Amino acid sequence: MLKKWKLLLATSALVVGGAAGFAGAKTLPPAHRAKLLEKFDANRDGKLDAGERVAMKEARVEKMFAKLDTNSDGKLTLEELKAGRMAMRGHHKRLHGGAKRP
Repeated sequence: MLKKWKLLLATSALVVGGAAGFAGAKTLPPAHRAKLLEKFDANRDGKLDAGERVAMKEARVEKMFAKLDTNSDGKLTLEELKAGRMAMRGHHKRLHGGAKRP
Protein backbone atom coordinates (compact mmCIF):
# COMPACT_ATOMS: atom_id res chain seq x y z
CA MET A 1 0.00 0.00 0.00
CA LEU A 2 2.86 2.36 0.82
CA LYS A 3 4.30 1.83 -2.67
CA LYS A 4 0.96 2.85 -4.18
CA TRP A 5 0.97 6.08 -2.16
CA LYS A 6 4.55 6.79 -3.14
CA LEU A 7 3.66 6.23 -6.78
CA LEU A 8 0.66 8.52 -6.39
CA LEU A 9 2.87 11.16 -4.79
CA ALA A 10 5.46 10.82 -7.53
CA THR A 11 2.82 11.28 -10.18
CA SER A 12 1.30 14.20 -8.29
CA ALA A 13 4.69 15.81 -7.88
CA LEU A 14 5.20 15.70 -11.62
CA VAL A 15 1.77 17.17 -12.32
CA VAL A 16 1.82 19.80 -9.56
CA GLY A 17 5.46 20.68 -9.97
CA GLY A 18 5.29 20.95 -13.73
CA ALA A 19 8.55 19.92 -15.29
CA ALA A 20 9.98 18.32 -12.17
CA GLY A 21 13.58 17.72 -11.45
CA PHE A 22 16.44 18.79 -13.63
CA ALA A 23 14.25 19.10 -16.73
CA GLY A 24 12.72 22.23 -15.17
CA ALA A 25 16.12 23.50 -14.06
CA LYS A 26 16.23 26.03 -16.92
CA THR A 27 14.20 28.33 -14.71
CA LEU A 28 16.29 27.72 -11.60
CA PRO A 29 19.14 30.04 -10.68
CA PRO A 30 22.55 28.74 -11.82
CA ALA A 31 23.72 28.26 -8.21
CA HIS A 32 20.72 26.00 -7.49
CA ARG A 33 21.30 23.99 -10.67
CA ALA A 34 24.95 23.51 -9.69
CA LYS A 35 23.86 22.28 -6.23
CA LEU A 36 21.47 19.75 -7.78
CA LEU A 37 24.13 18.53 -10.17
CA GLU A 38 26.67 18.19 -7.36
CA LYS A 39 24.23 16.28 -5.20
CA PHE A 40 22.89 13.82 -7.80
CA ASP A 41 25.70 13.41 -10.36
CA ALA A 42 26.98 10.13 -8.91
CA ASN A 43 29.61 9.45 -11.58
CA ARG A 44 30.80 13.09 -11.63
CA ASP A 45 30.64 13.44 -15.42
CA GLY A 46 28.90 16.82 -15.21
CA LYS A 47 25.59 15.44 -16.50
CA LEU A 48 22.60 13.62 -15.06
CA ASP A 49 21.92 10.31 -16.74
CA ALA A 50 18.62 8.40 -16.51
CA GLY A 51 19.55 6.58 -13.30
CA GLU A 52 20.66 9.79 -11.59
CA ARG A 53 17.42 11.53 -12.59
CA VAL A 54 15.44 8.63 -11.12
CA ALA A 55 17.40 8.96 -7.86
CA MET A 56 16.67 12.69 -7.82
CA LYS A 57 12.95 12.13 -8.36
CA GLU A 58 12.84 9.43 -5.69
CA ALA A 59 14.53 11.76 -3.22
CA ARG A 60 11.94 14.41 -4.02
CA VAL A 61 9.08 11.94 -3.48
CA GLU A 62 10.57 10.77 -0.17
CA LYS A 63 10.88 14.38 0.97
CA MET A 64 7.30 15.14 -0.03
CA PHE A 65 6.03 11.97 1.67
CA ALA A 66 7.84 12.87 4.90
CA LYS A 67 6.39 16.37 4.77
CA LEU A 68 2.84 15.06 4.28
CA ASP A 69 3.20 12.34 6.94
CA THR A 70 2.72 14.79 9.80
CA ASN A 71 2.55 12.12 12.54
CA SER A 72 5.59 10.24 11.13
CA ASP A 73 3.90 6.84 11.18
CA GLY A 74 4.99 5.92 7.64
CA LYS A 75 1.40 6.09 6.38
CA LEU A 76 -0.64 8.84 4.80
CA THR A 77 -4.19 9.31 5.99
CA LEU A 78 -6.89 11.05 4.04
CA GLU A 79 -6.65 13.95 6.49
CA GLU A 80 -2.89 14.28 5.89
CA LEU A 81 -3.44 14.27 2.13
CA LYS A 82 -6.18 16.89 2.38
CA ALA A 83 -3.99 19.08 4.59
CA GLY A 84 -1.14 18.73 2.09
CA ARG A 85 -3.42 19.67 -0.76
CA MET A 86 -4.62 22.77 1.08
CA ALA A 87 -1.02 23.73 1.83
CA MET A 88 -0.17 23.38 -1.87
CA ARG A 89 -3.07 25.64 -2.79
CA GLY A 90 -1.74 28.31 -0.44
CA HIS A 91 1.74 27.86 -1.91
CA HIS A 92 0.33 28.18 -5.43
CA LYS A 93 -1.48 31.40 -4.53
CA ARG A 94 1.66 32.90 -3.03
CA LEU A 95 3.66 32.02 -6.14
CA HIS A 96 1.09 33.29 -8.62
CA GLY A 97 -0.20 36.43 -6.98
CA GLY A 98 -3.38 35.04 -5.47
CA ALA A 99 -4.69 33.59 -8.73
CA LYS A 100 -7.42 31.07 -8.02
CA ARG A 101 -6.87 27.48 -9.01
CA PRO A 102 -9.65 25.68 -10.90
